[in-house]
Amino acid sequence: MAKPISERPLDFFYRSVFSLILVIAIVADCSPLYPEWLRPEFVNQMHRLQFETFKDPFFNPKIHRPWFESLVGLELFVLVPLNAWLLWGWTVDHPLVPVNMIVYAYHMFVTTVPCLAEMYHDFSRGALSATEVSILFSMYGPFVALPLYMVFDAHQRISRKLWAAERSSAAAKAK
Repeated sequence: MAKPISERPLDFFYRSVFSLILVIAIVADCSPLYPEWLRPEFVNQMHRLQFETFKDPFFNPKIHRPWFESLVGLELFVLVPLNAWLLWGWTVDHPLVPVNMIVYAYHMFVTTVPCLAEMYHDFSRGALSATEVSILFSMYGPFVALPLYMVFDAHQRISRKLWAAERSSAAAKAK
C-alpha cells in the first residue's frame, strides 16, 4: 500500500520544490519560445531585470545562443511534461517515480553544466566579475546539486526494490 506523501518528507520536499520549478519553467524559462502575443510583458521585464541586475549571459538580448535555445526547447518538451508527471507520481507514490527521477535529474544536470561552463568562460575572458559569476553560480548551482542528490536517492530506491525482489526470489527457490 502506498504511503501518503505526508509520511514521505523527502518526496514532499521534492514535490514542493518541483511545483515551483514547473511554474518558473512554463512562465519564465520557456517563454522565449512562445509567440510574442502569448508572452506576458512582466516576463519580458523579468528577463531584462535578470540581465541588468545579475549580468546573466543567457538573458542578454544582444547575444544569440542557439545551443542555449535548444536547451530551453528540451526544457519545454522534456522536462516540463516529466516534471508534471513526477508531481503526480510523488503524490500517489507511483512505483516508477525513481526511474523518472533519474531521467529528470540527469537531464537537468546535463543541461545546466554547459550553462555554468559558459558563465565561467565569460568570467575567464573578463565579461563577468568574480562577484557576478559567484552570484550566477549560486543561482544555477542548485540545478546541479539537487539533481545529483536525486540521482543517488533514486538509485537507492531502485536498488532497495531490486534487492528485496532478489531476496524474495531466492527464498522462493530455496523452498
